[in-house]
Amino acid sequence: MGAPHYALSEALIVIAACLVAWRLARQYLWLAAAGVLLLGTAAGIGTVRFGMGMVDGLADVHRLVSQAGGATAMALIALQCAFPLDLGRSRVFGSLALGIATLTASVMQPASATPLFIVWLVVAIGAAFFRPASQESLRWLRAGVIAIFLFNVLLVRRSLFLEAGVSWHLFHGLIALWLLGLWWVLVASEERVSPLP
Repeated sequence: MGAPHYALSEALIVIAACLVAWRLARQYLWLAAAGVLLLGTAAGIGTVRFGMGMVDGLADVHRLVSQAGGATAMALIALQCAFPLDLGRSRVFGSLALGIATLTASVMQPASATPLFIVWLVVAIGAAFFRPASQESLRWLRAGVIAIFLFNVLLVRRSLFLEAGVSWHLFHGLIALWLLGLWWVLVASEERVSPLP
């Protein structure tokens, strides 16, 4: 699997990640912005890997950044979902410590990266549900948007029912859409929601 067209959907993630990270940073949502940039970095390496014909040369780096960076990114995003208000110094340091611990575990034990990613994704889904909301349906909608990534990982990535190229592009296309959905969950969905005191 090394055709140049595999770079296209990777590049789509890069574009979405840059846009969303910038929008999140403007709202001072630094943890989520950092997590989104990590996902974008992994996709950027993939874009170069396939687009420049460096399939074998960048394979290990791409795998490491995708797995360890992905788990760390989801940790930061989940923690941002859990803290809708001002983080405060203790929460910032605690969140960074958890992010570093996730990164360390994923690098030292690569097999732990996917389970850690799933655990943090489930945390993010729950945290999105419990964010302040003006109505119950909004809670479910937010959780559903975050859960798209879980559906993507379990049913689309390396799907037994899809051709490899279709599975690849659909998986990455859904990640790009998910990043836009993340921005909606953290920012746009709260425009009419009064913050907690």
